[in-house]
Amino acid sequence: MNEFLRLGVVGVVGGLGVFAIILAPSVLLQRHRFGRVRPLRLVGVAVICIYTMTMAGLTVAPAYEIAETCSNRAGGELRPYPFNTLLQLLEVHADGTSLPGLLVSWPVLQLAANVVLFMPLGAVLRGVFRLEVTNSLAIGVMLSVLIEATQYTGAWGLYPCGVRIADIDDVFANSLGALLGAFFAPVLTRLRVPLFVHERPLDDDGRRDRPQQDDSDRDARH
Repeated sequence: MNEFLRLGVVGVVGGLGVFAIILAPSVLLQRHRFGRVRPLRLVGVAVICIYTMTMAGLTVAPAYEIAETCSNRAGGELRPYPFNTLLQLLEVHADGTSLPGLLVSWPVLQLAANVVLFMPLGAVLRGVFRLEVTNSLAIGVMLSVLIEATQYTGAWGLYPCGVRIADIDDVFANSLGALLGAFFAPVLTRLRVPLFVHERPLDDDGRRDRPQQDDSDRDARH
């Protein structure tokens, strides 16, 4: 668990570093589009940068000692059969674990983490980039498959073995998270969360149109 915490911290630091690089272009773009800088929109950009880098750290970077892992493993480890998480839960229950214990067991926590990890992705794809729910889901599925392939191949040969386990259940959980996030995006738009409320740029006369209502928000009202 400490390793995952370390990877999360590295992701946060990396995200802040990416934001620092794109800060000046973001400020110039906002001044050009809206006539002034919107601090809350910049905060939204920073949050997306941190989320993206944290996801990369938690899913792709090695979580354990590379030499020790590769000494016991040749190539990558693949779990291609679905519902392996359910089998793990049955094994934990067979060991005498109670129902409250099952709810906080590692299989359940891992499943929940994989769902939650992709919820912001689905929300951003639909709410910020205004993609349809199906397109947001498709991108979530493809990204999850890419992550699992990266884990199985040891970051495409960067590491001497697959330092993570590629699990089909992770793809299912990630896809569910992306779908839930896409469904939740209109709520963020109604709450006027920065970047989820779309504003039209200045027109040729320098006048600013009123905020553009998101299509998904309009659909939710009918």
